[in-house]
Amino acid sequence: MGKNASLNKIAVLTILSFLAITLITFFKSALELEDAEQAYYSQWLRWGYDDQPPLYTWLQFGFNSIFGVGKLPFSMLRGVLFASTLLLLYRFSGLRIKDADRSKLAVLALVLIPVYIDFTFRRLSHTSLLCLSVVASYYCIQLLVQRKSISNYLALGLIIGVGMMSKYNYGFFLVTFILVSFWDRELRAIVFNLKILIPVFISVLLVAPHAYWLLGPDGFQSFLASSVEEKIGIEEVESGFSLMPILIYLKGLFALSFPVVALVVIGYYSKFINFNKQKLHWFSKMFLAQLMVLGLFFLIFQSQKVETRWLLPLFIPFVVLLIETINLKNNQKLVSIGYWVFFAAIGIQTLRTPVEKILNIPSSVHFGFEPVVNKLKENYDDFEWVLPNVTYAGNVRLLYPKRILFSADDYSLKNSSSNYIKVIEVSINRSEEQNKIAVDSIIGFGKEKENLYFYLH
Repeated sequence: MGKNASLNKIAVLTILSFLAITLITFFKSALELEDAEQAYYSQWLRWGYDDQPPLYTWLQFGFNSIFGVGKLPFSMLRGVLFASTLLLLYRFSGLRIKDADRSKLAVLALVLIPVYIDFTFRRLSHTSLLCLSVVASYYCIQLLVQRKSISNYLALGLIIGVGMMSKYNYGFFLVTFILVSFWDRELRAIVFNLKILIPVFISVLLVAPHAYWLLGPDGFQSFLASSVEEKIGIEEVESGFSLMPILIYLKGLFALSFPVVALVVIGYYSKFINFNKQKLHWFSKMFLAQLMVLGLFFLIFQSQKVETRWLLPLFIPFVVLLIETINLKNNQKLVSIGYWVFFAAIGIQTLRTPVEKILNIPSSVHFGFEPVVNKLKENYDDFEWVLPNVTYAGNVRLLYPKRILFSADDYSLKNSSSNYIKVIEVSINRSEEQNKIAVDSIIGFGKEKENLYFYLH
């Protein structure tokens, strides 16, 4: 009875989260960057998109096919992933923590991770899918620790394939898993088993077509390498080797976990929390190894940028490790408070967009792309449309979904074709080429007051 009641409460929480994420959409005049990317890329089924694997866009393509191209399917997919992560984390927590109240606290503690309750709730795409994939991976490993059945190995292979097709950062988890299998007896029994050939075969089968697309003759891997360098700030590195990336990494970890760590410290010194004495098991070893693997990566490549959203998927399962490591007074009361805090956070996130609009707080989602679409439809409807970037292209497609359009920053554009003979290209900056003369313009568009120029090709 108690277990079913607990599951029912978690289910209510996930349903409310899904509905809130969906509701936010109706307060936006334009799509967030990630949703705009998906609005653009989901025009096609490709083996890869820009610098990301294709799975999220394939899922978005499916949602669009069912619900049409509009704001709703973009938020619905994110809502499904958010809710599924909560449910699966609860299941994983239940396997490791036998106390029902404490296992629920692992889920409720996510409200204290700002990047999860804000970015994942409102805008992230591939990262949301990666969160679910990593939590599913730990859940499957726990099942394999308990029972090394063929079905569990099959599940592991499917999850690894999904993880790698979700986001390349999943590779950090795989490296950690392999390293710890040499260190820990329980993981060694999983990996050094003939049945491990099952997940290896399945995951290779799932990833191979995309790997060929990425590493094949078209040279897409060079675009990926350039994107990674830009994201982690390699271009900003001065000559010589520095320990600064470690400090930047620690700063990112601090930003990710500060509210949780602060409450644990306060609880410990107020005698509300005490720590269990535990042996070093496979899960805690995974935590230590994950810290090391990421730290070494940022150090070796001299990263000058570490975003908390990059760290989130790889560390989100360790909320369970924290809860199983500590004892708290009056777990039942904490759970009740935790639910109300989570509900309040959901409410705040839902009301945030309309409140920003009422208070005239600048936000890009309050500036619709109707002026751009209207000008293109009225004057250039028989032209191929090329927009300056995926944010513009996705938002234009949202308003005019019945036609194919292109983005100037899509490096897969060369593989696409159009039935239009004439091309109109929209540029944010005036072209410096002498033979290109703007035939139209929109001055001071959007939040950034950008000047748009229209060029014929």
